[in-house]
Amino acid sequence: MVLTRMLARRAGRGTSGVPTIANSHFVIDLPTLFAVTMFISATGGFLLIFVWLQNRGTVALALWGTGYLFGAAAAGILGSPGLMPNAWSVGIANALACGAYGTMWSGARSFEGRHVPVPLVGAGAAIWLAAYQFQDFAQSAPARISLMSAIIATYALLSARELWYARDRELLSRWPTLALVVAHSGFLLVRIPLADSLALSAATGQPQSFMVSVIAFQSLFTTFCLPLLRVAMSKERAELEQRKAALTDTLTGVPNRRAFFDSGAPLLEQALADRRSAALLLFDLDRFKEVNDTAGHQTGDVVLKAFCDLVTATIGRRDLFGRLGGEEFACLLADVSMAQALQIAERLRREFEAMQFEGLKARATTVSVGVAMASETGRSLAALLATADRALYRAKAEGRNRVASTRPMLVERSGGEIDRWIPKAMPAASPAAS
Repeated sequence: MVLTRMLARRAGRGTSGVPTIANSHFVIDLPTLFAVTMFISATGGFLLIFVWLQNRGTVALALWGTGYLFGAAAAGILGSPGLMPNAWSVGIANALACGAYGTMWSGARSFEGRHVPVPLVGAGAAIWLAAYQFQDFAQSAPARISLMSAIIATYALLSARELWYARDRELLSRWPTLALVVAHSGFLLVRIPLADSLALSAATGQPQSFMVSVIAFQSLFTTFCLPLLRVAMSKERAELEQRKAALTDTLTGVPNRRAFFDSGAPLLEQALADRRSAALLLFDLDRFKEVNDTAGHQTGDVVLKAFCDLVTATIGRRDLFGRLGGEEFACLLADVSMAQALQIAERLRREFEAMQFEGLKARATTVSVGVAMASETGRSLAALLATADRALYRAKAEGRNRVASTRPMLVERSGGEIDRWIPKAMPAASPAAS
């Protein structure tokens, strides 16, 4: 961990009033800086592991914590020159630092649910140890600083990439974490052109430029803040998953009744405000109790999942589909006409009827569909659902396995003014089948 070799000192002021390094009166020596770095890294590492012990499902916390403990060990070795020969301490400590950044990158991948390539995690440490076997490299501090900076900056940038291509972009703590990791990567890369100055700073015990002090303090700041931000990300993820679980049907994975109304009401409101059309399809699987009694509840569950998969694969990303309860489902379609809504409903009815399931005879699974349009300002989702329910009742009453709809009819009062919309039944879109 070459970065912790640098000094952190308080800047004084020259006769011109400008802060200068030369006029500084207080210096933090290397052992103190290593001790501070080791303490912060170890505290962050134990904090992350402690949180992981409370939530074993988030393995990333354990990986991040392990990475910080590697970093603390590296700082401890470099801050204890009498612990082992200098050549060994430099080689082992920097290999541990590479391993620390590699492990923290693996934590970032694990947090996003991606595969962790173990050989790449240790590749940085392997490259460092291989280069350190060459005497010219081992004796050149600028060369060591440049290689170390390149290795750990690469891991930091890879971690930033994982944060950018995240699965839960709604986590607010993700963005300051990303900004901090990107900034840290930049400071690591800046060390490469400043390698000579950094090497001289480490040799003389005094920073050779203001930038050297900035790099040192930035590293300490990042080491302090990242564990707190990662704990916050983990907590946000857990809360988000709980909210999603409360709004998701556990069997089918589609939104449940509460989620459908919570999301559907504002969607419908916005569509009506923008004078756009919307349609509600209300589904009810025919004679579903007979399916459970004939083939068992496990097969019934398979039928429900298959129907949900069929609908979600058919509708658009802006449309909303959910399970209202039992074998009843609803779908809110945006920007469709009555003809288009009927076409979609008929297609779903026909394709579901053609499905075959083990233990059930052909055409044993059918669905009835009621279709209603929302085309008048102020219509609520509950009112639209009630209209679709009346259409669904007609489809059931006329033989099941069919699509029925209502269409609005203008009713005029005396004087020619429009009074209200009254749903009027239309013939079913498919022939009855029992």
